[in-house]
Amino acid sequence: MSEPASSVRIDRRSRVGEVVLARADRRNALDYAAVLELVDALRELEADDDIGAVLIYGEGPSFCAGGDLGEFQRGLATSAYDFQQGGAGWADLMLLIPQMRKPVVVAPHGHALAGGCGIVAAADVVIAAAGTVFGTSEIKIGLFPIIVYPTLVKAVGARAAREIALTGRRVPAEEACRLGLVHRVVPDDGHLDAARTLADDLAAFGRHAVALGKWFMAEVDEMPVERGTAFAQSVRGSFMSTPDFAEGVAAFTEKRPPRFHG
Repeated sequence: MSEPASSVRIDRRSRVGEVVLARADRRNALDYAAVLELVDALRELEADDDIGAVLIYGEGPSFCAGGDLGEFQRGLATSAYDFQQGGAGWADLMLLIPQMRKPVVVAPHGHALAGGCGIVAAADVVIAAAGTVFGTSEIKIGLFPIIVYPTLVKAVGARAAREIALTGRRVPAEEACRLGLVHRVVPDDGHLDAARTLADDLAAFGRHAVALGKWFMAEVDEMPVERGTAFAQSVRGSFMSTPDFAEGVAAFTEKRPPRFHG
């Protein structure tokens, strides 16, 4: 008996690890097993010293329709504890992406709904195809976007997140860009190329600088500006003592491109 096709695929392209949602016939809806596959794929690329950046995109007509409603329906007879355990993978995913040392680019198209919208909100940079719609539609089936809501708040602020979560409305790409959920909107036929170009650029930067930068941003995001600035001064030496900085200064002085190493 052949093994079932994986819902998530890893493609390595130079120094970029591409994580592909490969369940196109279901608009890349993710059941619990697929969420764990996605978490495992991201952890594998995080541990790969040959990878400098990660790109997530979906095959078929949509990026990701969120969780698998069929699986939810089959589980209605289970206990609250079972539902709590089932959400562990989604919780791990929402926390893992911003905590990774490597930058994560997401390239949504078609639909990015519910958990799919959460993946977008968790990303470092988002390049969306024109015509993509976003939303947390759980309220329309008598649920609430519990797991993704804190990540959505981080991306767009509490005021905007509250309205999106309560109404369940679909947010067009241009509005998502104004809200900060998306960073750039490009034509549908070029959004993946644009995301790949960006991922290539990020992968070419010094890994020490990028990893320290992601850690620093996570630390200061919730700090008042006074505390954040004091913290920045206290860790400045860590940034300036890396091989990346030494190579960057040498390259600038010698008028040549920097040659960063892992």
